[in-house]
Amino acid sequence: MDTKKRLHIIRNYDTAPYHMDGNRIEPAWLFRTGKMKWRYDELTIVADFTPKVRLDGPRIQIFDLFETNAYCFVFYTISEYKGEKMKPFMALYDKKQNLFYPHANLVSSYAYLSVEKGRRLMKTSVPGSLYAIKEAVDLAGKDGFEMIKEDDNPVLLRYACE
Repeated sequence: MDTKKRLHIIRNYDTAPYHMDGNRIEPAWLFRTGKMKWRYDELTIVADFTPKVRLDGPRIQIFDLFETNAYCFVFYTISEYKGEKMKPFMALYDKKQNLFYPHANLVSSYAYLSVEKGRRLMKTSVPGSLYAIKEAVDLAGKDGFEMIKEDDNPVLLRYACE
C-alpha cells in the first residue's frame, strides 16, 4: 500500500505504532527501547496521585510518526535528558539505504530553514509535503521572506520531500 494513504495510530507510551489498512489495524513499526520503555506500574497512579512505581531512569515516549516513500520520521521525547524534562527529538529512518538515525536534524545552508532540536514537522493531505511552524521574527528580512514582518503571526513553512 502507498504510504501516503496510511493513517498511523500511536497509543500513549506504546512502542509499536499501528496503521489502518482498510478495516484492519496492523503494527507498522516496532521500536526497541529496552530499559527506556514505560512499564505499566510506572503509569498507574495511586490514591495520592503519584505513580505506583517510581522511574528508575529516563523513558521514551513516541508521540508522532509519519512516512514518505523514502523516509520514516519519528518524533519522541525522553523523560529526562541532561537535566531537561521531556526533551524532544526527531529520529529518521532512510528506507532506501536501510539506515536509522536516532537523533536527526534536517540542516539547511540557511539556518532559519533548518529543522533541529526535535522541532516537529507535520504531514497533511498535500502529497510530498511536510510543514513546520516558525516564528515570524526568525524569518523576517531573510532571503525569500522579505514580505514577513517581525510581528506577523507564526509562519507555516512547506518542505517538499519524496
